Amino acid sequence: MELTDIMPKEKWVELQEELHTRFQLNADVMDKEGKRLAGNTWGNDLCKAIREDKKGFGAICAPAGMMFTQMMKEGEPFVEECDGGMARISVPVKVDGELIGAVGGCGLVVDDGEVDAFTVGMMSDLEEAAVEKMAENVGIASDEKVKEIQEFIQKRINEAL
Repeated sequence: MELTDIMPKEKWVELQEELHTRFQLNADVMDKEGKRLAGNTWGNDLCKAIREDKKGFGAICAPAGMMFTQMMKEGEPFVEECDGGMARISVPVKVDGELIGAVGGCGLVVDDGEVDAFTVGMMSDLEEAAVEKMAENVGIASDEKVKEIQEFIQKRINEAL
């Protein structure tokens, strides 16, 4: 079973856009293999800059993506940080116990967390001062906000099922 068996791709893209607009996430919908159903939405300039930086992508985004895909395949909701200090929030999509994908996004800093400008600078070709400036616009997600995001996603998944 695939995501598009329960809802047309256009509806998944609408949900992705809604998550981006409502929560300022780099929102995405992933199939069961961890591939995006549609392109990127950018919740902040820092994530976009890291992703567009060849060294930053290879050192931060790619390993985080592999880790998040493995966590997604476990079929449980999760919140986990990348090496840059920003969190991925994910909720699985299951039909009769079968994992068919996940909905969520990244690019927020959770309570008690922070963008690690030094690490981002070392792991990319971005200047630490530029990272610090872009980090000023990275959203903060309290524990309550994270729960709200996960509950919102779960509600929308349940409506699709």
